Amino acid sequence: PEELKALIEKKDPSIRIIDVREKLQYLAGHIPGAVQIWRPDLEDKMHVLPGMMAVQKQVEDLMGNLGIDNKSMIVIYSDGPDNGRLWWVLAYYGFPIKQMKLLDGGIDGWKAKGYSTEIDPPKIEKTIFKLPKETKRVQTMLCTLSDVKSALKKPDKVILDVRSKKEFLGEETKKGATRPGRILGVTWIEWKEVLVEEGPYKDYWKPAEEIKKIFSAKGVTPDKDIYMY
Repeated sequence: PEELKALIEKKDPSIRIIDVREKLQYLAGHIPGAVQIWRPDLEDKMHVLPGMMAVQKQVEDLMGNLGIDNKSMIVIYSDGPDNGRLWWVLAYYGFPIKQMKLLDGGIDGWKAKGYSTEIDPPKIEKTIFKLPKETKRVQTMLCTLSDVKSALKKPDKVILDVRSKKEFLGEETKKGATRPGRILGVTWIEWKEVLVEEGPYKDYWKPAEEIKKIFSAKGVTPDKDIYMY
């Protein structure tokens, strides 16, 4: 949060801040200068299945309409894991990873520092935003159903379920899911386990070594290919 506050105070023209929360949450208070995106914006509106990744043109139009261009340094935040989905979509389509940052601690970390928020959306000047051609995509960042089925049979691959415990156990079903439950034989580590649980750094990332131990304890190690859902 301190780094972002300094960039805002410098009025760095390349910085673009994206709030990945529902519209009402955004309008109730967001980081100064932030624009808003929510889950449906990142989903393919024409696909028969819900929740599928938006096509490249849809992502380009979305970002351009928010005043973001190819030279922007993007800072993404949320109040949960949704900032990671936007990062993943942009990375998959080839937007430079070095031009994207996730706000440690999210919106709650920002507020905990006593930093100001605002309720009015910023004025936006639309831009032309273009992603690289398909040949430059990071293809290893997305897999198919057949990839997952094949990986389940191989010891050097891990299928990792990062949903909540209730979703993993089939006690809760996310809106749009066809039925409750999980893929048989997967490993489960809830996404929240990599975040600090309480104290002044609540919802910040845990130290790298601690995160490594959490994953290693479940057999998720750097020598394996990891398939997450």
